[in-house]
Amino acid sequence: MGGLGKTTLAKKIYHDGAVRRHFECFAWSSVSQQFNIRAIVQEILIKLIPPSPEQRMEIEKISDDEVVKRVYKIQEEKKCLVILDDVWSTEAWEMLRPAFPLHKASNSKIVITTRNKGMASHVDPRAFLYQPKCLTDDESWELLQKKAFFLTNHNIGTDPTINMEEMGREMVRYCGGLPLAIVVLGGLLAKNPTLHDWERIYRNITSYLMRSGKDNYKQQDSGVSDVLVLSYQDLSYHLKSCFLYLAHFPEDHEIPTKTLVRMWVAKGIVSNEDVGEGYLAELIERCMIQVGKTSNSDGRVKTCQMHDLMRDLCLSKAKEENFLEIIGGFQQVETSSSSMVTLTCGTIDKVRRRAIYLDHSPPIESTSTIAREARARVVSTNNNKNEDADDIHVKLNPENDTPLRSLLILSYPSREIPEREVVHWMLRKLELKKFTLLRVLSLERLALGEKLPKAIGNLVHLKFLSLKYATLLRFPLSIRNLGCIQTLDLRFFSPRRHDERMTCLVMNEVIGRMRWLRHLYLPYNLNVGKSKVQWGKLSNLETLKHFDAEQWDIKDLAQLTSKLQNLTVKNVESFKELEVILKPSHPISINLRSLFVNGTIVEETDLKQLSKCQHLCKLFVCGEIRNLPEPNLFPPNLTKLTLHSSKLQQDPTPILERLPNLTILSFRYNAYIGEEMVFSPNGFHRLKVLLLLSLSIKRLKVDIGAMPNLHELGILQCKSLEMVPEGVRYITTLQKLLINYMSKDFIRRLQVIDGKEGEDFYKVQHVPSIILIDDDNVRRSIRP
Repeated sequence: MGGLGKTTLAKKIYHDGAVRRHFECFAWSSVSQQFNIRAIVQEILIKLIPPSPEQRMEIEKISDDEVVKRVYKIQEEKKCLVILDDVWSTEAWEMLRPAFPLHKASNSKIVITTRNKGMASHVDPRAFLYQPKCLTDDESWELLQKKAFFLTNHNIGTDPTINMEEMGREMVRYCGGLPLAIVVLGGLLAKNPTLHDWERIYRNITSYLMRSGKDNYKQQDSGVSDVLVLSYQDLSYHLKSCFLYLAHFPEDHEIPTKTLVRMWVAKGIVSNEDVGEGYLAELIERCMIQVGKTSNSDGRVKTCQMHDLMRDLCLSKAKEENFLEIIGGFQQVETSSSSMVTLTCGTIDKVRRRAIYLDHSPPIESTSTIAREARARVVSTNNNKNEDADDIHVKLNPENDTPLRSLLILSYPSREIPEREVVHWMLRKLELKKFTLLRVLSLERLALGEKLPKAIGNLVHLKFLSLKYATLLRFPLSIRNLGCIQTLDLRFFSPRRHDERMTCLVMNEVIGRMRWLRHLYLPYNLNVGKSKVQWGKLSNLETLKHFDAEQWDIKDLAQLTSKLQNLTVKNVESFKELEVILKPSHPISINLRSLFVNGTIVEETDLKQLSKCQHLCKLFVCGEIRNLPEPNLFPPNLTKLTLHSSKLQQDPTPILERLPNLTILSFRYNAYIGEEMVFSPNGFHRLKVLLLLSLSIKRLKVDIGAMPNLHELGILQCKSLEMVPEGVRYITTLQKLLINYMSKDFIRRLQVIDGKEGEDFYKVQHVPSIILIDDDNVRRSIRP
């Protein structure tokens, strides 16, 4: 049964402090029904190591068998905890089995969540089997109160009237004791908090849920589904469209919220990003989508996910309303997480939104009969690709112009950057020029060749285009025709060498006419020759990333308007070059929220001018800084500060500890070249995250009362540091400690070996999560 809380319970185990201290390595992977074995095992390997960027690229190139062997070996040698979430079938398990040393003496453990009891018994009949129970009526009512009244600032137990409690208890019965359905119902009631609202919902839920009989609530599947449907029916028209748009993304996919909201805007679902973020927050409050990652600096939701049952509802409604079609890697369309049906040409002529999932990897070889049969089916499907080529061509490219408005193409397994120039066969069949009404196009992490980039120029109505981490043979000059574009992500690479410069000698002709452009991400390595851009024409620009001061004159940015909020500038010779846009009289300084400056020499007077940037929250400075200004001369609302290669000679903490809103602080690569750093009492009152990376410090002193709200401390590659400071033991809020690439002696002082505590163990024993990696990149356990 879905929605019982199996994944929630597994997450509590995974993040539990005692569990974290017991095991050395951890990996979590969501398997689901449409699984890719290579992607799952590779993900586990990367999480167990974790690898350097070079090792990661090497892992992506090795064979499937080698990936399995490495995962197996790590679990033999170390104490690993691997959680496989949402494994549906014995077939899936048999494909994964070769990666796990189940029948050998091993200190590693595996936790599996599944809805299939038979599958659980099949894995290991002797394994501990825990079956969550449905909540009782009283437990269900207690959970409903927490959701329905907490969100409306009511006091649980005092605010519900007698009538509300009677209605609430009756409505919650239809949830069948399933926590997911209860929290969704609670989210619905929280948005409708008055007695009148509850009476209306009670009448609706009673009539709606009892259509199939008075005791319909006793049928858990039906009752739960109906509760989820009711939560959907209560959404406004625009919220329904926002919710249904989530169906584009695969099961268990972490969806970047910035990207999602910008797609909503480009598609015309919402009028602007502020409205979109409000709608996103409301869907979260209604418990219809789940929070993934959040920002430490401002608490903003960075990624979101959907529960399987909620995604089933989303897909079902999307199909019912002809909102979306999803084409799978084997010429299929997904209509729910439990079935696949062949796409029909009649539907494709009407559909306005489409997602295509490209599957690059067949299942891993296995000695088991089930796995061999599963692989045989996949190979058979691949052998029939040529036979189906004409059919899939028709499905992807109907004869008449299609009303398609949104197209997302996702590659699985998802790699950071495609390592081959080979273009997927389905992409070779796709004729983008047919989709002239397209508004949203995402081609992230794909090998694109030449045909597709050329065709993009025909999509003159396009408002969102992402080529992030894709590989292109050359700069796509055809994008010059995209006069309506709002979000343009050009962070692509050459397939030959990822650091190879892309050339565009007519840059002004390409982006100079994009007057509606709001977010521009330039390529990491770009050669523009003598081409200048008339930035003043981009009057709506809010985000400009990877502006190269070697290629363009920073003074040209003075043409930009006050709408610019996020700016990244690299290869700056002197911070003084930025005066033209940071002086108080320039409109950019008024609204700037994020500034990244790389490759510069910074004087104390240069930083002082930032004090006039009232809204600047995030500041990254890479380059030598002679002296830091006084705290009152920093941006007043600064929450995140990163200093890189600053070569500060005096301890910067006495100044920085007085910044009133600072929550994240990073010192990287000789940001400070002194021998001692002192964190004094009551300093850094709001600091949550502190990172010390590759510093030459020998002594780190943390006084009692320093950093009273610190959640995460990272000490990485500080090879001269003698020990973890004594004061860490007094930071009771500390949840995570990262000790990476430090000497074996430094690591050993923190361990408990053969029952004997290291000299510094008492300082960190209260920290729930401790990650130790020595200077040989070997992960160590707190208790070997």
